Formats: sequence, C-alpha cells, structure tokens
Amino acid sequence: MRVLFLENHDSFSWNVIDALPVQRDDVSIISGNPPQAMGHPINVAVSSATLQGFDCLVIGPGPTDPIRAGIVDIVRQAAEIRLPTFGVCLGHQAIGLAFGARLIRTLPMHGKQSSVEFAPSRLFPGISGCHTVMRYHSLSLDEVESPLKVIARTSEGIPMAIEHESLPIAGVQFHPDSYATETGRAMIAAFFGAIA
Repeated sequence: MRVLFLENHDSFSWNVIDALPVQRDDVSIISGNPPQAMGHPINVAVSSATLQGFDCLVIGPGPTDPIRAGIVDIVRQAAEIRLPTFGVCLGHQAIGLAFGARLIRTLPMHGKQSSVEFAPSRLFPGISGCHTVMRYHSLSLDEVESPLKVIARTSEGIPMAIEHESLPIAGVQFHPDSYATETGRAMIAAFFGAIA
C-alpha cells in the first residue's frame, strides 16, 4: 500500500509513521506549511494528480490549527477522489472542518491520558468499548454533523474519533502512536484493514 503522509512540523510525526502498518519505503512524505508561514494561511499545494498516485493519505499532527496550517482543502480533494484518509490530532480537526464541524478551544490536554468510549464503527472494526488514550491538544471539534459521525468521546462528550458515513475517511483527536495509548496500533491497523 502506497501512503502519502502530510507532515505538519510536529515532533511526533515519525512516531505516527512508524505506527503505520506498512513498510517505511511505502510512505512518501510531503510537508505542510512551515510554522513561520502560518500567520498568513496558504493552502498546501497538493494536486489531485499527486493524490491519485497513492492508496491512502495520512494527515499527521502539528501545531496551530488546520486553517492556518492550510490543510483543510487537501481533505476535500481526497474526498473528491474517494482516497482513504486518516487524520491524527491536527489531521482529525482538518477532516472535521472540511465537512462543516466547528473548532473550539478546550481545556489543554498536553500529555494527558483519558478514557474514551468507542461505539462500533465501519472504519475501526473490532475497536469498541472503553480505551485509554494519550492526548496532546487544546482545540477540539464541535457540532460534528452528517456526513461525519462521532464514534468516540470522552466522558465530557469531547469528540475523540470521527468517521465519514460513506467515504473511507476517519480521524482521531488523540495520539494512537503514543505508548500510553495501549491499543493505538490496533486502531490504526483496524482502519487500514477496513480500507484494504
């Protein structure tokens, strides 16, 4: 499987890449906007032709928000060609914004564990019930509506995982790559198994 990884200048990027159930040689990396450019939002230049050369797009974590990082349009382009897309943290937020959700400021959770409840889902088969996850964020999605649905939440109701109702697109707000998310690799593998 050929994976395109959108790297958003985050120290956890290689952790996410290493957690993917593919060989490192099968992952191509493109960079999002550099942090110094984030005060002037510019959409990251990725063409539909570029996306069509891959079997999956993974949008990694990063600082700032998806608008200033310029990555929301990439989600829309991937959706147009039905390219399987998996977002982590910032990538999860980009998926939400691409389909009409709002982004709100929440209590900072940097390096904090939480219990989240997963409902049975199409793109995370076998991942349901309570899971302990590691969080690194101070922004969260709100008003998630069709065609997205929330499939995991904290006890406070904060969305922790979303999936598209019909397209192979899903995201997680927490870090499945973290050692403190004990079932994180299984979650990623479940997504990749669902889109295979």
